[in-house]
Amino acid sequence: MSDTAHYRFQSDQAKRLARQVTDATVREKLLEMAEEYGRYADLIEARTAERMSAEALTH
Repeated sequence: MSDTAHYRFQSDQAKRLARQVTDATVREKLLEMAEEYGRYADLIEARTAERMSAEALTH
């Protein structure tokens, strides 16, 4: 599993758990975690795209 896929999976898991819990504080923290995992995945994707673009320019 790629790093991006791992973080997307973790984000989805946190969202699923957030829908199941009744404690508002826990739900909010899980949603924050989901958002953070999504940002990690986005960052990895952006860095990969930059790297691929740079490599394409040198070839």
